[in-house]
Amino acid sequence: MMKISTKTEYGLRCLLRLAREKEGESFSIAEISQMEHVPKHYAQQILLRLGRAGLVKSTRGTEGGFALAKSPKSITVAQVVGILEGVPFQDTCNQFNKHADCGHQHGDCSIRPVWETISKRLWEALESITLFAPQNSFSARKSSTRNDSMNSGRSSA
Repeated sequence: MMKISTKTEYGLRCLLRLAREKEGESFSIAEISQMEHVPKHYAQQILLRLGRAGLVKSTRGTEGGFALAKSPKSITVAQVVGILEGVPFQDTCNQFNKHADCGHQHGDCSIRPVWETISKRLWEALESITLFAPQNSFSARKSSTRNDSMNSGRSSA
């Protein structure tokens, strides 16, 4: 199973919060931290890193805060994971075979193609999800669930 760090989990939560707001609206670290239940110092570190990568922008002053630097439609989960986590499965052979050569240097590694395929497919999936997409999916599910629960109480005669 691929493990996602707390940093990436929190980073995605903070970005998704900003994606839900009106374009250009910014929030302070304290507001983001409170809304997403992320420790303030951690949210600040993450948002500064995402800012250096060009995904968020910060504005100083009393009306300042953090906002998305791009449209939520143009920011993918893969970008966020890459910035905060690195590339999953990139060095799997090195991780498991620190003291032994599994044969990948000589073309004999039997597991390396499996990890490469998993990594490629995972990245394709992460590239297909934008910060905009989960909002639409959630809204559609929420609306559908609400309609289903409203209709389930009605009898069809």
